Amino acid sequence: MKFHLLRPLQISSLLLLGAGFYWPVLSFLSGSNPLYSEESFFHGEFFLDFLSDPWNLKVIAFSIVQAFMSALISILVGLPGAWLLTHYNFPGQRWFRLLTYLPFILPSILVVLAMVLFFGNNGWINRGLMFFLGTEEPPVQFLYSLSGILIAHVFYNFPIAMKIIGDQWERISEQYLQAARSLGAGSIKRFFGITFPLLLPSIGSAFVLIFILCMNSFAIILVLGGGIRYTTIEVLIYQLARIELDFSGAGSLAFLQGCLSLVSMVILFRGRNRWVEQKSPVKSWLPLKLRNYSLKAWFALCWIIFVLIFTLGPLSAIVLDSFRKFENGEWIYTWYWYDKLFSWSENNYFLSSLWNSLRIGLGSALISSLCGIGLVSLIAYKKGGQRRFWEVLTLFPLTLSTVVFGVAWFHFYQGNLVDTVPLIYVVIAMHALLTCPYWIRVVLPTLESIPQKWHIESKMLGGTILEYGFRILWPWLRKTFLIAFFFSFSLSLGELNSTMMIADDSVRTLPLEIYGAISGYRFSYASAVAVILLFLSVSIFFAVERSLGHFELYK
Repeated sequence: MKFHLLRPLQISSLLLLGAGFYWPVLSFLSGSNPLYSEESFFHGEFFLDFLSDPWNLKVIAFSIVQAFMSALISILVGLPGAWLLTHYNFPGQRWFRLLTYLPFILPSILVVLAMVLFFGNNGWINRGLMFFLGTEEPPVQFLYSLSGILIAHVFYNFPIAMKIIGDQWERISEQYLQAARSLGAGSIKRFFGITFPLLLPSIGSAFVLIFILCMNSFAIILVLGGGIRYTTIEVLIYQLARIELDFSGAGSLAFLQGCLSLVSMVILFRGRNRWVEQKSPVKSWLPLKLRNYSLKAWFALCWIIFVLIFTLGPLSAIVLDSFRKFENGEWIYTWYWYDKLFSWSENNYFLSSLWNSLRIGLGSALISSLCGIGLVSLIAYKKGGQRRFWEVLTLFPLTLSTVVFGVAWFHFYQGNLVDTVPLIYVVIAMHALLTCPYWIRVVLPTLESIPQKWHIESKMLGGTILEYGFRILWPWLRKTFLIAFFFSFSLSLGELNSTMMIADDSVRTLPLEIYGAISGYRFSYASAVAVILLFLSVSIFFAVERSLGHFELYK
């Protein structure tokens, strides 16, 4: 299918992608230092000297190790969920699926706040243990160490593993297992001999994707890492570029991280093509199996309870903490923080943050949609190497660190646009480029599901390309376009990393307001703002899921 009428939009989209993403990023990755031009990783001696520094090597090593461990544990937590949803039906299953997907769609700053309030030294778990044990000190140190990073990353990413592996598991034909059972193979042998090898491509895809996300994690590391000992590449790039103004060193680290992301992205695309398509197995009714005292069913029930506590506990902590206020030496529950949020006063930064977040989100979603139409038409119906080239080119912003992107734009903005373009428009463009790959991932499967013969038949009946577009393509795609638009809007609402790198006091957003409140230990105020952001994010997610029928991004 040809897209000749979209050629101007394709060219405009490529120009925006090139000028708004690749030009600032490549300029930053060149490592050029305006203060010391000889310091660049293009000068081999500087690059090798930078990488030979023991501290830099330690940061790189820890970044890889924590991402590897986070991905591995996320797979181990998500695997039982994939098994459960493949083999059992139970009451409230659809709502359970939605609740388990919630952590992944939440802004990272909400995850940070939820972890502090639930697992922190004064969090729910420690307060409960202190009450039962009769101690005055928190008995368990969950956060502010490697364990805090792993807990937050697993909370954030295990739904990805459960989704990707579960989708593949449901496609494995029951005939394989029936044949193995008839040959006398036990359940363990059937799993490791048949099921596990067929799941390996999806396990690998989930692992690589989560590894990329954890390598690019910033807010979680910054707040929950617990100090300089747990610095990662992301945090060090921020420190070098924004605090020490060492653009050469930051560019060197960003170059290495970009290479890792690019290699991981290629592996992800290649692994996707090895998924098998088979007939799904028949599912058992979980309550019936529980009444029959099936050990597998009881294990499934325990896993459901664990995941509900692990998922809903931290989110509930945010909601409850938003009603708490310390007054006269004790904690009371009140509407005080919400009254403060929506009161008209000169000191009310919340309303300006809300307004900025809404207009940045709507503006970036609109630009993302227009740019996405042009870019998705370049990928659709392409095959082989040509398709992989356009996919990597257009979807690379999805895997590159948003901190690197934000710092690159800070470097570019300060050097070229600071006196000509208002910062708010730069942030809108940045968010549009970051959300556009997600827009493409939502729309592309629906576009490619349209039979090409419809276009041929339309031409045979004398229909013009405009008639084909308005009578066939638009009715088929309009619902998906709307879903992609609101999903892009939701992602923009929660974007913190890139905004934090470039924004000043003139551009306050809800995530920045929450981060500032956490940094000032104003947790109840942060929780109240977080509830508003949580409400917006969850409302959009449920509306999108209800329209789409399933949560589909990484296939």
